[in-house]
Formats: sequence, structure tokens, C-alpha cells
Amino acid sequence: MPETTDAMLQTALDLLSTGRHSEAIPILQQVVRSTPHSAAAFRALAEAHLGSGDLDEARRCCERSTTLDPTFDRAFYLLGVICAHAGDLHDSIAAFERAIELRPKYFDAVRGLAAVAGRSGRLARALECYRELIVAGIDHSELLLEFAETAERHGDLDDAITARKILFKRDPGNLENRFNLSSLTGKDPPPATPATMVTQTFDGYAEKFETHLGALQYSGPELLYRAVNRCESRNDLQVLDLGCGTGLCGQPFRQMAGQLIGVDLSPRMLEKAKAKNLYDELHCAEALDFLSQQAEYDLIIAADVLIYFGDLQPVFSAARSRIGDGGRFAFTIECSDCDDVVVSRNHRYLHSPSYVRSVIAETGWQIEVFDECTLRQEHQQDVTGIVAVARRSRCA
Repeated sequence: MPETTDAMLQTALDLLSTGRHSEAIPILQQVVRSTPHSAAAFRALAEAHLGSGDLDEARRCCERSTTLDPTFDRAFYLLGVICAHAGDLHDSIAAFERAIELRPKYFDAVRGLAAVAGRSGRLARALECYRELIVAGIDHSELLLEFAETAERHGDLDDAITARKILFKRDPGNLENRFNLSSLTGKDPPPATPATMVTQTFDGYAEKFETHLGALQYSGPELLYRAVNRCESRNDLQVLDLGCGTGLCGQPFRQMAGQLIGVDLSPRMLEKAKAKNLYDELHCAEALDFLSQQAEYDLIIAADVLIYFGDLQPVFSAARSRIGDGGRFAFTIECSDCDDVVVSRNHRYLHSPSYVRSVIAETGWQIEVFDECTLRQEHQQDVTGIVAVARRSRCA
């Protein structure tokens, strides 16, 4: 390669190292025209196109590099990265595997393979890669978290628990890890699901939320409305729908509401609720934060909301502070098989009926309805819950 071309290639590589991909592209295009058999130049051009967002051209250049030099491990690694970005997981896995075959201790490629194999459902291969990295001393928190999540998906609960315990020791204040560890061990549940987890889950779930619940034969809103309708005949109520989601409770409760207000943590779920034109107001907020505002309601409803709270006392106390004399709090819960509050493997809090009854009494409510019900199907089995209506006593 002529010296001037060497200098141009080095200039382009310096630009790539500082993230100036678009500036590097014309220089590298000139280099590959001058040296069309340079695998290194084509790899650099592929990296520049990847950084600029042109995945098709990045892949074309990287495949040219691997063709020119079938032993170029760094080019195969980059090809794996490009294919992963493009969603072509099969070719990404093949490229990472080839890079590792060429350089067995190529830990960047092992890490890439672990992530892509996990995404594609090849969990056993992903776990092999994570274990290799950990044995090699690469056990930073991000990698341990990926390992824990993959092990849980694969059913290797001991490994998942071990990884999460290490993460807990490193960062005891990480509420998401503490919550997930509790769901695995059934011990020491935190007071509530971290708000960031709820928002992330339901923002990603919004598009398919109602279709999925339909397949599960979910009946929470209808059960809740029938329970309230047994106790209340007015049609001018001030109603607050806690955790309103896409507005499934809006349809049945609109007919008894003079004003219907919805609150939810997920902006994308609220967009779906807004499109139904059922609510007078919609707010993006955490339930307890919203209940701290000075407002009064005749009815607060919470369908499949208390499953995100372990300690129910703050919720019932906050709801009572926002309810006028004789007003009601109607809700559903999922039942646990023991007296303790537990976090299930699917990240829901389960409460025993006796625990819920005690919280209702302690926070100044009177039970009007407290019925066992089937909330939905899960793995073709009934999910047992309670639908309840509690009334704020005028003299309490």
C-alpha cells in the first residue's frame, strides 16, 4: 500500500476513534478505490457506515473485508455487530462464532455472541458464553445482570439467584435488582415494584396490551364494575381510575361517572386511553404521588394495580385521604397461598385475603364486597383473585 494511502487510512481511523464517522467515509472511499484488496480499509469503511447508520453499506463493506481475508477476526466481529443491529440474528451468531474460532479468547466476540444468542432464544449457548466471561474475570455488573436474566429465562434459577445476590452486595440500593431477587427467592419483598420497571414494561407492552389480555380472558374491569354496581346507584360520581392503563375500566365506569379521571405511569398506555375519549382528565404519575394531591373523589378504582404494591397500607391510607364520607375504594388483588406477601416469578405481588382484610380494617375502611374470583387465565389455568369494595365510614 503506498505511503500516502497509509496516511489517509490512519487519518480515517483517527476520525473513527473520536466518533466522526461521516468525515471518515469519503477518505476511506478514496482509500478502497486506491487499494481495492485491502481488508483493513474495507473493515474501517464498514465501521464508518455503521456509525453513520447505513447498515446495508456497512454490511456490504464488512463482507468484502471478510472475503478478502477469511482469517480477519476483527472483521468477523464487526460483521456480527452489524448483523445484530440489523436484526439478522442468525448471521450475527455465525459471524461471532467465526471470530471466536479464529481467536478463541476474543472476549468482545464472546460477549456479542452471548447477547445475540440470548435474543434469538439460544439460551444454553448464551449461558456458555457468559460463564466463559465470568471465569475469565469479566464480571462487571452489566454482564452479571445479562447473565442473571438469561439464566432465569433458561430455568437455571440457582445461577440467576447467585448473580443477583452478587449484584445486591455491590449495590444494595438498586431497587430493580432487589425486586427481581425477591421474585426468585420468595423472600424479603420490597414495598413496591420500582416505578421505572412499571413504566418500561408497559410502554413496551402498550401496542399489544389489550390483544394479549383478550387471549388471557382477562375480566378485571367487568368484575370490578359489577361489584361497585351492587353498592352504588348514582351516575354523577367523581371517579379516579388508578393505573388506568389503556382505559379498559373507562367503558363500564363512564356511565356512573360525572367526572372520570385516569392516572398511569406509562405515557404510551395513556395515549391508548386518550384515544378512547372516555376520560375527562388523564395524568402520568405514580399512584401514591397522585393521591398526595388535594382532591376528593366519591370512588377510586384499581383494577390489577395492587399487584405492584407489596405493602398495601400506604395505598389504602392514601386512598382514604382522598375519599369523601361514604365514598368507596374498589380493587382487585391476586391471591397468595400463604399469609405472607410474596413476589411471584412473573413479578406480581400476591396477597393473602386475610392480609388484605387486616389492612382494610387498620386503615379505616369497611368491607362491602369481598369475593373470590377468576381474574384471567395463565398457562391455561385460572388465576385466582379477590374483587372487593371498601367503604369509608361516615363516622370513621
